[in-house]
Amino acid sequence: MSGGWSRFALRFSRYYASLSASDLWTPPRLRNREWMFIQWGDKPVDRHRGFTSEDSLLLYLQQRGPHSSFHSTAYYRKPMERKMVDKDWLGADLIFDLDGDHLPGVSDADFPAMIELIQEQAWSLWNDFLEPEFDMKREFAQFTFSGHRGFHIHVRDPNLMGLDSNARREIVSYIRGEGLEVNTILTGPDSGWRNR
Repeated sequence: MSGGWSRFALRFSRYYASLSASDLWTPPRLRNREWMFIQWGDKPVDRHRGFTSEDSLLLYLQQRGPHSSFHSTAYYRKPMERKMVDKDWLGADLIFDLDGDHLPGVSDADFPAMIELIQEQAWSLWNDFLEPEFDMKREFAQFTFSGHRGFHIHVRDPNLMGLDSNARREIVSYIRGEGLEVNTILTGPDSGWRNR
């Protein structure tokens, strides 16, 4: 990290010191998540952290003052273990990551237009597929700006937590229409994938 970061580190530290635990947003099932932090300067990434409460997370933030924090989408029985095999995987959120600069013909040079388009795509994904086709419930969904070029849809339905990577790929393949034989559905008077 380039020099001059110390004044920003001080501001972050002051900000964290001004917070109470109720000011923090934390994901559901906090105690089962692995956390990672990026510190200021040339310090190594701090991984394999776990917290039992918002208070313990806030204490870490106030003592260390990191510039970035991340939590796993997976849930573990022992998130603080160093080896993945020892963490004891319990399940994971179902995440859809939509990036505007990955759309054909879209440039991140026109950021407002890109964000508007990817926002429409995110709502279309929810309204046209996830809710009607997969019966995903709004009460388990969270829609967030990714912080750079798009949106994330987090689905935290307990019934979907145990989906393995193959099942998750199948959902994406279905939405993208991968493996679809177009000529078999585009013939006859009642052909097509209605409303798509």
